[in-house]
Amino acid sequence: MTTNATAIAHTNIALIKYWGKRDVKLNLPTTSSLSLTLDEYYTKTTVEEGPEDKLYINELPQDSKRVHQFLDVLRAEMGDFPPLTVISINKVPLSAGLASSASSFAALTAAVAKFNGWDLSNEELSRLARRGSGSATRSFFPDFAIWEKGEDDKTSYAHHIDVPDLPIALVVCKIAGTVKKVSSSDGMVRAQTSPNYQSWVDESAKQLEEMKAALEAKDLEKVGQLAEANALSMHDLNLTAEDQRFTYFNQNTMKVLDAIKALRAEGYLAYATMDAGPNVKIITNQEQAPAIKEALAEQFRKIQFDIATPGPGISYE
Repeated sequence: MTTNATAIAHTNIALIKYWGKRDVKLNLPTTSSLSLTLDEYYTKTTVEEGPEDKLYINELPQDSKRVHQFLDVLRAEMGDFPPLTVISINKVPLSAGLASSASSFAALTAAVAKFNGWDLSNEELSRLARRGSGSATRSFFPDFAIWEKGEDDKTSYAHHIDVPDLPIALVVCKIAGTVKKVSSSDGMVRAQTSPNYQSWVDESAKQLEEMKAALEAKDLEKVGQLAEANALSMHDLNLTAEDQRFTYFNQNTMKVLDAIKALRAEGYLAYATMDAGPNVKIITNQEQAPAIKEALAEQFRKIQFDIATPGPGISYE
């Protein structure tokens, strides 16, 4: 056991979404999902022995309840270890649909494993991280990853899929960086009350297989079409929930979605995906990304636009 350990994990954006749980305690999903890890957004987490489990994010003390509960899950699974001070530098807007919890819990899991000297594969770490954040399963792997829904706790984890030389890029539209009113966990519970939920689950399974084929064929247009269809249908569940329907979209979200359609009409490769928040990510290629960013920045002067490219898997310092 070392005195401290540091790990770095990057965010991932699901192209085929995770939106709903069949087991809340174990974070077992209703569907398998497929994601792209991003180079531009990441979390760097250091753990060191302390008098009690504590959390600091960007040098500010935070409510440590969720982290403490997760560390206790790791203790029950892997054996006891001392209380930890968790010091996290987060280069992602929090709670705004840019997968901050994914990179945070992946980095935390990896740092704790290194601190305790656990000899675990990334797939095994992925399974453990799932208990903190489902999407964290996918942040251990570079580029593309699939989180298999599995049959139980032991079989629900992510793995890398190799798609070499695919020039994919995302134009990230930072419409809002504030904390969302409906958390992802609460949103999933509500969405599962939609009368359309089971048909979404069935369609998502088909879209996953089609997405794998599109990636193998390096068909970026098909990748974009599938991702946009999957994301929009996910957000439709929120609007049709029988228990407290809601939306993560705001007026600027809708305006950007309309602008993406206009870009496609002009001949651009541009498809939208959105997670649990108002921010829009535009799937395109690396050649067209700068022109799309420039066109949208001219149209929406109060929105920040970034270009994100495929990112690395978990790393250590």
